[in-house]
Amino acid sequence: MSYSISNLRYIEPQTLRNWFSKGSPTGNGKFSVVDVRDSDHIGGHIKNSLHFPSNRLSDTIQDVINQVENSDDIVFHCALSQQRGPSAAMKFLRSVEDGKLDGKSVWILKGGFTKWQELYGEDQEVTEGYQKDIWKFGY
Repeated sequence: MSYSISNLRYIEPQTLRNWFSKGSPTGNGKFSVVDVRDSDHIGGHIKNSLHFPSNRLSDTIQDVINQVENSDDIVFHCALSQQRGPSAAMKFLRSVEDGKLDGKSVWILKGGFTKWQELYGEDQEVTEGYQKDIWKFGY
């Protein structure tokens, strides 16, 4: 089976936030968040997210696949989720062996971490290492 952009969907930050308390709606409710920000991975991150910088993703894509294999939903994001996040999600889809994504969903966080931190930066249940002063002037 081959995967394309039509296999990707955007997820609203509010929906992802709900998954932290209720689990994702797919399968066993396990989800992974893959943060592909590069040097801009400062000032906080989504709790328990996996950091795989986009500038090294070609070398680490198998590690991403291994880390998320037990998750039913996989959410990719960068700062704005306009380029690096969607590109990483596509690279992931193209790299996964046929059949390994059966029953899984791949998502892109709408608005990326920039939007996430606006809504949940100070929410320690879902955000770690948040430094408000870094974000006060926007991205």
